[in-house]
Amino acid sequence: MHVAPRRLFENVIVVQYIGLVCVTLLTLFGFQAAFGNVLTRANLEVLAMNMVFEGIMALGMTFVIITGGIDISVASVFAFSEILVAKLMVQAGFAIVPAILVTLVAAAAIGALNGVLIVLFRVHPLIITMGTLLTLRGVNLAITDGHSVSGFSDAFLFLGQGKILGINVPILFFAGAALVLGVLLGQHRFFRQLYFIGGGERAARLSGVNVSRVKIIIYMLSASLAGCAGIMAAAKYGAAHWAHGNLAELKAIAAVAIGGANINGGSGTIGGTVLGVIFLAVVHNAFVTSAVNTFWYDVVSGMMLLIAVLLSRFIALRNARALLGLKQSKMDQLSATSKT
Repeated sequence: MHVAPRRLFENVIVVQYIGLVCVTLLTLFGFQAAFGNVLTRANLEVLAMNMVFEGIMALGMTFVIITGGIDISVASVFAFSEILVAKLMVQAGFAIVPAILVTLVAAAAIGALNGVLIVLFRVHPLIITMGTLLTLRGVNLAITDGHSVSGFSDAFLFLGQGKILGINVPILFFAGAALVLGVLLGQHRFFRQLYFIGGGERAARLSGVNVSRVKIIIYMLSASLAGCAGIMAAAKYGAAHWAHGNLAELKAIAAVAIGGANINGGSGTIGGTVLGVIFLAVVHNAFVTSAVNTFWYDVVSGMMLLIAVLLSRFIALRNARALLGLKQSKMDQLSATSKT
């Protein structure tokens, strides 16, 4: 009974992906034709690096949104990870690897705390993660006194500024993480459970899914990826600052929504999120290269987010109506058969 609606959903999503790719390419080649410096290697590198950290956070946000949740604390986790890894190396004398491991454990612990509070008190994730966002923002400001922390070794700076085979390390990390997480989301049984939870948490519980455990792990994953992004951002900028990553959570959410995920849960893919990240990066770069006031970038991003949310809602309603019609048709057939 679910075959026809599923095919309808998949067809609409494919059309959405194709449309997003076309708009992105039109923007890219349009500004190349107008200004002539968009498709240069240097500019493409800048284009990618401008959104790579938000992109890494968007990968984790994809899993959270599929379950029907939201995690707006990632921006503060991002800055906290920057500051913690900096203080451990510069002030506490930690070596690079131990400092990174401690930072990632701390980031994962924050995500676990988010997940535990959400499942324990059954409070909407927006409220819990907003509390974490504001608390960590205060912590970040308090432990730095509003100053930046710098003085990294060249070996650590390589994580943000170095290149492997001519490609920046953060970009390689983003691509590798997207590939691995995309495969896991599409093939691994544990991650397939996310769609059941997002489609209906009560039904997922009745089907034997340990919803609480899955949610805690997913919020840990989201925070851990934000921690990875923060560590590499500290290496890229050569300093950690409490204000780094401001509004990054909104860009991550926008990338996931623009990539076709239903903001209410139950749908979404890593491939779609990657397309959303690329689209936002191209739009931002277009504003920079055209010398248009970059404040308008937020206007365009906000409009695209609204369109994406409305479109996902339209798709969900259309699928629900198609499923209802299919069920009614089946019932009519059964009724006619019983009468004969």
